[in-house]
Amino acid sequence: MQLDFGLTALGEKFHMEWRYDGPNPRDVVRHWGEFVGHDEAGREDLRRLDEDVRLLLASPLSDDEIHALWRVAAMFYPAYPVNGQEPPRGRVWLAEIAAELRPFVEESADGAPVAGVIPDAERSAVIALAGRLTPRAELPLEPLPASTVIAAVERCATLVSAALAFRFLLRAYSAYNSPVPATSWAAFEELNSSFGYGEFMLATIEYLRAE
Repeated sequence: MQLDFGLTALGEKFHMEWRYDGPNPRDVVRHWGEFVGHDEAGREDLRRLDEDVRLLLASPLSDDEIHALWRVAAMFYPAYPVNGQEPPRGRVWLAEIAAELRPFVEESADGAPVAGVIPDAERSAVIALAGRLTPRAELPLEPLPASTVIAAVERCATLVSAALAFRFLLRAYSAYNSPVPATSWAAFEELNSSFGYGEFMLATIEYLRAE
């Protein structure tokens, strides 16, 4: 997994001109699924996305916490009505993503993925890095206090998956343009290796490294 994947990578589809990919948020997911879902590599990408979605759907996180995580991954997801409809939030949005993925992802006989035991060291390290986030910018369109996102990342690391929380944390640092001092960068590298992610996963925050 050299590059970002899953729900955090889907957020990249919601760039400033996302409506060229579909008039509504759900259309963006559908068109991407249709584009990549016809070969094995693309179906694996969709399977990983589906796993993230189902993990959060089954989690104890609130809709507001899920929305906060999603918004740092998808900075230009609309905060206003699109074609007369309010954009879906929280579990409603995740359920819509899951519905669009259904034609391309085989349903697991095991049902929804279950959050495993989260090692204390990994959970603590993610939470520590979340606490060091120092916002220098606001999210576009729908400002969310950094404290709200930090709390959601910490809850995700504690109750759902430290590895998934780590990917959202990378997006949060980028969304809030938070500097990454050398000590934090070393901690990011250690966690990135621990989760089995490749070096390019950290490209999300490379430009924020402080000397």
